[in-house]
Amino acid sequence: MVIFTPLEFTGDAICLSGLTGTKLKCDVIGIYYWFWWGITSGGPSREHRYQTAIVELNAATGEDYIEETRETVLGSAGHALQLKVEKAPHTENLKVVLIEDHDGCYAHLKNVIRRRWPSVPIDEAEGPIAKNSSNIYLLNNSLDEALEVIAELDLGNTLFFFDPLRSVEHTTIESVASRRMNTFYKTGTEFIIFVFTSDWFLGRDDFAPLPCTLEERTWTDEERETVLEADSLFGNTEWRGYVLNNSPVEHREKALVNLYKDRLHRWFRYVLPMPFNPKENQVFHLILCSNFETGVRATRDFYCSKTRNPKYSPDNSSAFRAFRRLHPEIFIGLARNRRPLEWRILWKIVKEHEEGVCDCVCADILKIVPIPLNGQNLLDWLEKRGYLNLVDFGNAWGSSIRQYKLDWSVLTERLGINKPPSLIPMSSRDVSDYERSIQTT
Repeated sequence: MVIFTPLEFTGDAICLSGLTGTKLKCDVIGIYYWFWWGITSGGPSREHRYQTAIVELNAATGEDYIEETRETVLGSAGHALQLKVEKAPHTENLKVVLIEDHDGCYAHLKNVIRRRWPSVPIDEAEGPIAKNSSNIYLLNNSLDEALEVIAELDLGNTLFFFDPLRSVEHTTIESVASRRMNTFYKTGTEFIIFVFTSDWFLGRDDFAPLPCTLEERTWTDEERETVLEADSLFGNTEWRGYVLNNSPVEHREKALVNLYKDRLHRWFRYVLPMPFNPKENQVFHLILCSNFETGVRATRDFYCSKTRNPKYSPDNSSAFRAFRRLHPEIFIGLARNRRPLEWRILWKIVKEHEEGVCDCVCADILKIVPIPLNGQNLLDWLEKRGYLNLVDFGNAWGSSIRQYKLDWSVLTERLGINKPPSLIPMSSRDVSDYERSIQTT
């Protein structure tokens, strides 16, 4: 998390006042780290042999002290270490990289490790990479310095967690992404970004809510500071016209998340905001960013299984019958039970692609049609029939590869396929229920 001075500690835990969502957020991240590693490591069937890494951009101390409840809980860095140590030796190929540039937090982080996980060799963890066999790396560096250091590591599939107390600057997103992804939507890198959504509109302590007007002359000094911070979040000022108005708070929250999601599409094909509701009127999001459709779909299913959200299950049989009636010409010459490539690709996008985003070099489309040009021709066919719309995310590589989104209104009207429903926020109760289920299994 991004830390603002002055800092206070209870023991080695950083004190967080007024952040009632902190425990919920940390609990969810702890659960998710185990879930993510279980998939990306190859799982038990492959003996977890794939190289993976969790990188905490600002690790803080590994413990959080929640002043409202007077309890000390593991922070996200603590959860990463808990996975690494307690799941050993299966986590041999998991690297945990903890970056913290605040000297005080870094000192407390080492104290937490000594107390909770004495088997971790701290001298080795913060020493030269070439002499580190623990696969735990402690870096008391600035972000840019740390990124230079970890460039020497074979990280494999890597999850970067951005956990700002206020907000992460867009320049930070660009810096990390540009070092990892040098080609069009390269896989192997995932981001999770924390956004304290409702606080932008309700405020908190010394943080003023965004103003409800574009008229700068009416802003207070505090509101101006918040607007400038939001400019840094987005990396531009274009968001202002959509958010700085007197619409209901829930509408403005939705607009902010959607606009931020569009900014993240510059580097990521799929962006999944998962909402959380720690208490009445409070909402924050953990936003998963990835270029691998299967992982994002698994994450959505994971989230839905732990909340009141139904798993997305459109009716394949009825939709296929409608598709066949509408396009009999592409079935000519096919055996009775064969599915045309146009349908197979369309259904794959419906079921597996977050937001219905696609292009001809998506991994699962290449499995159906290995030659990108042939895949492009099929996407063109779907676009001409109205199932897809061209979109321009302004990708980071200036690539001319065409990108599309499903036209859900056409799918609903013609095939009876409805858009996945909006996610209902996860609450503290949902996490508690899940934790109890773990303990009984």
